[in-house]
Amino acid sequence: MVSNDTEFYLNLEYFYVKKSELGMTPNYLYHRFDSFATEYDFMATLLHKQDFFLRNLSTCRNAALDIGCGSGILAFELSKSYDSVVGVDISEEMLVIAQTKRAFPNVEYLYMDANHLELNKKFDLITSSTTFHHLENLPATLQTLKQLLNPGGKIVLRDNVSEVQTPGTIVYIIGALQDFLPDCLKYGFFKAIRLFKFRISKPWLRHLASDKYLSEQQFKEIYGNAFPNCSFIKMGCFMGVIWENR
Repeated sequence: MVSNDTEFYLNLEYFYVKKSELGMTPNYLYHRFDSFATEYDFMATLLHKQDFFLRNLSTCRNAALDIGCGSGILAFELSKSYDSVVGVDISEEMLVIAQTKRAFPNVEYLYMDANHLELNKKFDLITSSTTFHHLENLPATLQTLKQLLNPGGKIVLRDNVSEVQTPGTIVYIIGALQDFLPDCLKYGFFKAIRLFKFRISKPWLRHLASDKYLSEQQFKEIYGNAFPNCSFIKMGCFMGVIWENR
């Protein structure tokens, strides 16, 4: 008979093996963003608020790293508070948008796989939003982040959590229908209809069908093991984690 902890990590290993068996390699997952980069940037600009990160900046503000920076929304915001910011992503089209819309003298955007971070400097702040559920080996990447963090620095991460590992497509379609009227009132009809069309588009729904989320308990187990005494913040379908390198 195995212990609960042993069973958990066996299930976790199965989780990552199944990703590989299904062909969900990093290139498969991230390059899929290339096909809808413009519409994703439109959605993220409207919906993805950065308050969680901006409320939890590090004390020292020399260098920041944003992993899975996409079109540069968070990296650009961080550039207002840090001397230098590096944003990394594996979607070339997302990086083109970042360079076009959110270029700034102290921001550098790099084409890089988050599974294999190769950076020759350390950072005072490391952030990532809704990226880490794509990773091949999450515990290994979290250890890499600790090696890239300066003493006194902060790691601030946010990712999806779900009690259902891969919610059915119908869940997202119903969500898009439910959000349409509130979006009309908040953003206006034309932006709302553009959001709705993207949310029910085949490329976006195919991407969501490939996602594999941790449950809230699994999230706390993995991140808590990597970052002792970290803080967790639940934000709807997201979970945030904050850890300071003291």
